[in-house]
Amino acid sequence: MLLELAAGSLLAAAQPQFTPPRPAVECAEFLTDWRARHSCLRDLLSDAEDALSDAADGAREEARLIDEDTAGQFRAEAQFDTAQSAWIAYRDAECDRRVALMFISEQSREEIGLDCRISLTRDRARELREE
Repeated sequence: MLLELAAGSLLAAAQPQFTPPRPAVECAEFLTDWRARHSCLRDLLSDAEDALSDAADGAREEARLIDEDTAGQFRAEAQFDTAQSAWIAYRDAECDRRVALMFISEQSREEIGLDCRISLTRDRARELREE
């Protein structure tokens, strides 16, 4: 039994980790229809922000419980809220920076901004869920 568990662990660890496609690629079916592609990206951002909100709620609840157990000594919930607000400001500034580097049409710049916000938001939600 122990050998089977060890073998299963090795197999799981040996599985390749694939990087998910960029959000712009997920909306590639609308390559020739800017409005549909923009709508697809907006929907992906909405979904990513919903997932982030759920993950943040879980992290905030964990912090609240720590505060409850420690009589608020570490201010974990307040620290989480400060960190989350700072992260959102970082995400928006970083994506604006990336867009500012592009000498392309306004529509393409908007797509790059959405793609960036979706990717970073998904990463943050995953980070909060894994803590």
